[in-house]
Amino acid sequence: MNSSNAITRMRRLLLSKKVGAFLICLGIASLLWVVHTLNRNYKYTLQVPITFLNLPTNKLIVGELPEKLDVEIKTSGLKLIFIILKKNINSVIVDFNLLKNNAKSQAYSIRNSDFNIKNAINFDVEIIKIRPDTLFFSGNKSNSKLLPVKANLKVDCRPGYSIVSKTNITPAYITVSGDSAELSKLDTIYTYFLNLKDIHQNYSSSLLLKKSHSSINYNVKDVQLMFNVDKLTESTIQVPIKILNNPGNETIKLIPNVININYLVAMNEYESINTSSFKAVVNYDHIKEKRKQLQVDIIRSPSEVKIIRKEPETISYLIFK
Repeated sequence: MNSSNAITRMRRLLLSKKVGAFLICLGIASLLWVVHTLNRNYKYTLQVPITFLNLPTNKLIVGELPEKLDVEIKTSGLKLIFIILKKNINSVIVDFNLLKNNAKSQAYSIRNSDFNIKNAINFDVEIIKIRPDTLFFSGNKSNSKLLPVKANLKVDCRPGYSIVSKTNITPAYITVSGDSAELSKLDTIYTYFLNLKDIHQNYSSSLLLKKSHSSINYNVKDVQLMFNVDKLTESTIQVPIKILNNPGNETIKLIPNVININYLVAMNEYESINTSSFKAVVNYDHIKEKRKQLQVDIIRSPSEVKIIRKEPETISYLIFK
């Protein structure tokens, strides 16, 4: 019995040593494979932001200026991992005064120009291809003008919420350049349509600008849209009724002489609303016409409120002579 237990223990010991040795060999092999893989060269396409300086004012670009360059690189697997993990790539600045151009074709070469993409990537890599590598211009002179921007927007707020501020667009005006014939047709620049639903908090986002023609260019690609949203509360206020255009020749008693206005207002504006914020009137011309009932109109109310109803809608009156 004792010899049997000893043999079993020996078998377990040998087996555990074999497993341990196997795992060590596997780890070494994996490490060697990783090192080999990381030392190999790979091709990869990066998108590099680009900024242009000193654009030619006497020429019209064909198409659009790119916001990014597609740069195909070749580098080791290790460098490629660090490049991919890097979130932000520095912008490349291209000065048209330094670009090589073909006067006959009005073409400017990006590929053969003096700027360092490697500095933007922060790694020494082999640049294989750049797209686009050439920018084309026409001989037509470009004109420009300043135009307002409007948001093509539809907003549906969550029940009980509302927009409580103006819809702000930054910048509110942009410089539009291009063919003079197409430029003359424009008086406003619109964003692409945006449909917002269930909005219940302040909103801020960028919106792309819509182009009406390929020969038209903007000095910016998008604008910032912002507006404030707040929860609404319902309230009622009693406002005295005045007689509009009253010459004062008669004593007129309005029955009743006050109106109850039921309205919605944002929570942060609630305290600022009072009786003087509203003005309710009836028209004396209707009294001269001897109408039995006078229509009550609200001719002044805060922009922050939304009137739900008013009571009463009409009133009667007595004239004392």
